[in-house]
Amino acid sequence: MKRNISIFIFCTLFIYLIMLAVYVFLLSASFKLEHGLLIISFMTLVTLSICYGTYRYLTLSIRIQNMNHAKTKEILESVNEISNSVLTIENTQQLFQLILEKAVKCIDDAKMGSLLILNDHNELKYKAMVGYDFEKFRKVNLKLEDCFLYKYNDGDTTKACIIRNVEEFDKKNLNKETYEKLHNADAFITKAAISAPIKVDNKFYGMINVDSDKCDGFTDIDISFIEYFANQISTVIKNHELLEKMLYLLRHDNLTDIYNRYHFEELFESTFNRAERYNESFSLVMFDLNNLKMTNDTFGHQIGDQLIQRFAEGLKMNARKTDIFARFGGDEFVAVYLYADHDDVKRITDNLNKYFLEKPLCVHNMCISIQFSYGIAHFPSDGGDMKTLLKVADDRMYLHKDKMRLNS
Repeated sequence: MKRNISIFIFCTLFIYLIMLAVYVFLLSASFKLEHGLLIISFMTLVTLSICYGTYRYLTLSIRIQNMNHAKTKEILESVNEISNSVLTIENTQQLFQLILEKAVKCIDDAKMGSLLILNDHNELKYKAMVGYDFEKFRKVNLKLEDCFLYKYNDGDTTKACIIRNVEEFDKKNLNKETYEKLHNADAFITKAAISAPIKVDNKFYGMINVDSDKCDGFTDIDISFIEYFANQISTVIKNHELLEKMLYLLRHDNLTDIYNRYHFEELFESTFNRAERYNESFSLVMFDLNNLKMTNDTFGHQIGDQLIQRFAEGLKMNARKTDIFARFGGDEFVAVYLYADHDDVKRITDNLNKYFLEKPLCVHNMCISIQFSYGIAHFPSDGGDMKTLLKVADDRMYLHKDKMRLNS
């Protein structure tokens, strides 16, 4: 700012000195005598006009600079809020919604918006929306070459752009089917849109659109703001993906890709608290593979691992959405079946036996049958805490194993 003021003073003095030199050295004495007052008045008027224009330019520049600084600060604060929320956000969908809401809030004249992510089929899928009915867009996928960025920039998706008349632009550039899908989803309630790319690891990841209900709602400065915002949130998305991968590895068994004991105990606690609060019931079941040791001794531990994996697959294929199951350790598995009594669990285990009879593990030109024992503990009749229920289920599982051994 001090530099701008110095330039302003220097320019004013320089202009005045030039005009003064012209007056003193280039004009004749008679001309100055005859028209002196008029010339001095003219010089003063021109100097004042130039000074005023320079002053207006400088104050406007300072104002824009201050506005840009304030807007940049607002964007950074928004990105910081998003970053701080990463640990508490349950899934990527919530993160995308929060990002979009902050973007719409940060950009002047933005009333609506959408966030789209590129999938494996090179299509953009809507993941978050503000100001639209999300349900109408769930089945709308855009080809990458149909999006604003691609069409406006002739295939270059690295630069942001402003679309001044969204409906007219889409009608001109999209095929009839895609245009009709967007029209039916009420996409054209927006008049103008800024679209900016989201890049993760320097690759096109998706795009964020902020929309206005006025055709002249945005300026070129707004493009810079949304580009800056998109660049900042790409780091947040990357960090969230890394966190999700880390949490997945922490919660899942590496061999079977189902929950591990650690996460099962976390989920059991919330299930137990809910059941206790609302007087609900559930059955806890311990499973044990009967022929894992024989398989390991006969075919090796790699085939034994395949046996464990096949059993986990069977649990997964025969589970309901409300069921919780995990590898408890070694050849033992555990499951919680909500609202299930002894007869319900018996039907589940019968279905498991049928599944494994139809899909044995076949290796080296022979098939290995998958046999298991199980024990059931019912809440609340068999115990009021996890430790007790596990002990009851474990004891009954070994009784079942002994019974099967005697009958074989």
